[in-house]
Amino acid sequence: MLAYRDVVIFHSPAPASERAQSLLLVYIRRVVGEVTYEVCEHCASGVITQVDVAAPLQDSGLGTRAVSHLRACYPDVSWRSCLAQRMTRDLAHRMRLPNDPLA
Repeated sequence: MLAYRDVVIFHSPAPASERAQSLLLVYIRRVVGEVTYEVCEHCASGVITQVDVAAPLQDSGLGTRAVSHLRACYPDVSWRSCLAQRMTRDLAHRMRLPNDPLA
């Protein structure tokens, strides 16, 4: 639980796509998670495409914290997800993110 408070969130371009961006979750100079997303401020919509959190921290709330961070950074954006893995689908459900498998 102590690690949760000490994780720092950094914004970074995602290497997979020109449009994608990442939130890197860093704990003591080590990346312990990543949230990949795309945002269109012109149409006020965003999609979360991937959430990865290191196994020891998966139930610590870091995914929820990262999604909340995105909502705070982009308050006028309507978020949805295209998350397919069970853990990440549960996160999307808890955070009330509509599922958009075609995104």
